[in-house]
Amino acid sequence: MKSYPHVISRLFYEPLLVTHARHAAMVRVLEARMQGQEMPNPFEPEDEEDELPEGWDTGGGDQVIEVHGVLVGHASDIPMSTCGCGLNLVSEQIDEALLDERVKRIIFDFNSPGGAVTGIPELGRKIAGIVSKQTIGFTDSECCSGALWLGMQCQRFYATQSSSVGSIGVWCAILDISRMMQNEGLNMQEISAGRYKTMGAFWKPLTDEERGMLQRSVDKIYGQFKEAVNLRRQVADEFMQGQIFDGEEAVVVGISDGMVDGIDEVIGE
Repeated sequence: MKSYPHVISRLFYEPLLVTHARHAAMVRVLEARMQGQEMPNPFEPEDEEDELPEGWDTGGGDQVIEVHGVLVGHASDIPMSTCGCGLNLVSEQIDEALLDERVKRIIFDFNSPGGAVTGIPELGRKIAGIVSKQTIGFTDSECCSGALWLGMQCQRFYATQSSSVGSIGVWCAILDISRMMQNEGLNMQEISAGRYKTMGAFWKPLTDEERGMLQRSVDKIYGQFKEAVNLRRQVADEFMQGQIFDGEEAVVVGISDGMVDGIDEVIGE
C-alpha cells in the first residue's frame, strides 16, 4: 500500500460515520500491512479509475442500486477495494435511473457500516429530492451510520429481521502517542504558523480549546444526521444515541417502515 498517510489521516483525524467494529477491523488490517504481513486488504483498489460496475444498466420497472462497503466520496479517495463504495458512483447510477423512463422505482440495497462524512449529506439530499420515481431502501445485512443517513432519505425503508440497523452518531479518533514518544526519548520540534495548524498532531495532546472545537464539529454533523433521519420519519432522540438494532427493533423505534424476508419481497411488492 502506497498511501498509508492518506489512509491514516482518514481513520484517525477526521469525523467518521462508521461503526466502531468496522473501524477497528480496518485499523488491524492497516497495522498488519504496515508490518509487512500478508492478509486481505480492505484498502487497495482494484481499478485506478472511478467507473460504474461492468455491465451495470438500468432496465425494467425496478432499478436496484447496491450501496455495499465502506462509504467514501470517490472510489479513489481511500484505497478500499471491493469492501468500499464510492458515493460518486452511486450518484451516477441514480442519474442513469432517473433518465430511464422504464424505471419507476429505485431500490437502494444497503450492506454498509457507513464511512467517511464527505459526500454523505450531499448524496442524502439528492436521494431525498427524488420525486419523479419511488425510492426504497432495503437491507438484509447492515445499514449503519452513514449508510443509514442515506437510507432514511428514501420514501420507504425495509429491513430483514436479522439485519443490523442504526448506529446514529458521529465520532472522531485522534491518535496521541506523545507519552510513548517521551518514554522512548523522542522529542518533536514543532515549527508552525497559525494557532490551530497542528491541532490533532500525534506528538502532543489536544488542548481543552482544541477538543472543544472538534467536539463542536462532531456535534454539528450529529445534528445534521438526526435532522436527516427525521426528514421522513419521527425517531425519538433516545434511539439516536449510537445503538444498533435488529430489523424487528428498527420497526419498533421508527427507523424501518417494515420487515421483509428478502429483497425479492421488496421488488415484488
